[in-house]
Amino acid sequence: MAKKYRDSFFSFYFSDKVRLLSLCNALTGEDATDPNEIEITTLEETFFSKRKNDISCLFRGRLLILIEQQSTLNRNMPLRFLLYVVKLLNQIYDKEFSEQLHGTKQIKLPHMEFFVLYNGQRPAKEYEEMKLSDAVEDNFDNLELKVKFYNINFPHSRELIKKCLPLEDYCVIIEKYVENKKQGMEDKLAFYEAYKFCMQTREWMLEFLKSHEWEMYEMISTEYDEELAMSLQREEGREEGKLELVKNFLKAKTPLKYIVEATGWSKEKILSCAEQLK
Repeated sequence: MAKKYRDSFFSFYFSDKVRLLSLCNALTGEDATDPNEIEITTLEETFFSKRKNDISCLFRGRLLILIEQQSTLNRNMPLRFLLYVVKLLNQIYDKEFSEQLHGTKQIKLPHMEFFVLYNGQRPAKEYEEMKLSDAVEDNFDNLELKVKFYNINFPHSRELIKKCLPLEDYCVIIEKYVENKKQGMEDKLAFYEAYKFCMQTREWMLEFLKSHEWEMYEMISTEYDEELAMSLQREEGREEGKLELVKNFLKAKTPLKYIVEATGWSKEKILSCAEQLK
């Protein structure tokens, strides 16, 4: 049966136990070396979007749930994780779960940790902790869920990324692709320039690159093109707005220093605009 969803590059790359083990160690401070300590429990269907950008696993008594997020920081992530983990627990415990819920013996649950790894193009803090109780008006916290949010865009979260070579490799190829697109390269050229750079510099990733070139192109270009286009449109829109503002200031004979303060433009750029208006 064909999949109804498309894997994100994140989900595809870290579904490998060796790479996932390295990421789990970095996030939890553990030092496990045996990939068999990882049991992948990711839900088969997508839960948040058409892209499968989630990974969950059991690791040393912990249930870890990771979400890769693009676009803006979503303040509803604690609630979304709560809905996710209920569905996941039903999957892990299967039919026994509903039966045990009505029994007298207490069900023992694993320690649960929730992570968001953000690599969207809009500004965000380097690290943030979100709580379910933040959504409640009186901060009533009898039910609590905490999410650790990491911005993994360069130059953020270097300490975390350096602890996990697969995460560093992942960030590098995404960063190079995004840079190339912003410079105006077409999809394929932007990808292959990033791919070529990683082939030359990311030795640990080499075998994966050789084996999954086409899948990577499909996933990365699909995921980032729409967001990059929106990001560039917003940047262009802001520049156009500033240009109109500068023109109005110049027509009103506003002193140069005030125009610099109001727009952030350099004196040279403002004077160039003034010359064009003559």
